[in-house]
Amino acid sequence: MKSKTWFQVSTTAKSWSQQSLLPSITAIRSHLISSPSSSCTNSETRVYYSTKHCKSTINTATVQNHHPLCHTQSREFSTSVIIPQHNAIAYHEEQQQHPSVLMTRSLPLLDFFSKAYSKPAPSYIFAHGASGFAKRQRYTTPDSVKNGPHYYSTQIGEDAYFRRSDAIGIADGVGGWAGVSAANAALYSRKLMHHAYLELERFDNVDDPYFYLYDEADPVNILQKSYEESMLETQREGIVGSCTACLAILRHGELRIANLGDCGISVIRHNDYIFRSEEQQHSFNFPYQLGTSSPDRPKDAQSFTVAIQKGDIVVMGSDGLYDNLFDKEILSIVKKQVAMYTLPGTGSRPPKILSIEPQRISDALAERAKAVSLSKLNVDSPFQLRAVSEGLYYQGGKADDISVIVAIVKDCEDSPDRRL
Repeated sequence: MKSKTWFQVSTTAKSWSQQSLLPSITAIRSHLISSPSSSCTNSETRVYYSTKHCKSTINTATVQNHHPLCHTQSREFSTSVIIPQHNAIAYHEEQQQHPSVLMTRSLPLLDFFSKAYSKPAPSYIFAHGASGFAKRQRYTTPDSVKNGPHYYSTQIGEDAYFRRSDAIGIADGVGGWAGVSAANAALYSRKLMHHAYLELERFDNVDDPYFYLYDEADPVNILQKSYEESMLETQREGIVGSCTACLAILRHGELRIANLGDCGISVIRHNDYIFRSEEQQHSFNFPYQLGTSSPDRPKDAQSFTVAIQKGDIVVMGSDGLYDNLFDKEILSIVKKQVAMYTLPGTGSRPPKILSIEPQRISDALAERAKAVSLSKLNVDSPFQLRAVSEGLYYQGGKADDISVIVAIVKDCEDSPDRRL
């Protein structure tokens, strides 16, 4: 036989059902996080039934202008109704007899050993400088023509380069196209670096899907996209040409590199090399290259990932640098420039390196490479040694366009989590 209490609850529910006062699912969802122990000033009572027990037991809590709720916890089904305040005493008595039916909310568990609480990855940027000399002093760059197109790359003879706070790149136009009708290797190299810059810009555009792939940037993919755009433009403009290329992207503690051909890149730490790329040659003085009639593709590029630290010095150059200066001479010039910004240490204090100017290092490297390229007597060069090893007579440096970028790794002032 049903109790008087059950009869009153059923009557109230039927009354609401007839008057269409029951709440909608949408209204219920907005209150699902409400706790049954919420305080209020209204004279109504919320009642919770649990079907887990044989005998119906009830939790009560006063509410403030809320609809009755359906609350699910674990595998128990609970429902609530509103009853007049004068019946609350009976329910409190039953609640005290069955305290186990109180609906509690568990506290969150924190795992301090999970990756979510690991130390954030370092965030770095480049402080960079660039220098260069064109082999032909009167070379006219495409954007020097009035109303010509704007490029985000800089031209040095047939070389071209770009630099950003998170990436650098150099391309070297192949001189073998000289004398071929419609050939413009200089413009091709410039287009390749221009489109590489634009591809990297997409990672900074919040409206571009690339924005959310910032940490996944791959220099080989960037080179592929740039190659496709450059080939479309040169075909549309009726231009032929080809170039070598080197790209480096800085992401947190990694320097991601793609190098195709005879451009080069090296990383110096504490006055010593920790990385140096190698040339890609089909044969002597015939490097891998991208462009018209070339079978080489960006996927053929050498790909490297170098763990980087604050203070590392990155040197990137066209073959005009690496054909004229040996690695030991490049390192000697860098060490000499770093020494100018180093305070000597004492017995209790180690030497302190002040803010280094990358532009001064790039200027020193480019000027020395130019001096060697113009000298044919009393000087050795890497190009001379390779020519002699191939059975060719050669003396001195190699006259060529010279492009040098020097980038120093520094802390990023932005928040490391700005892209999360």
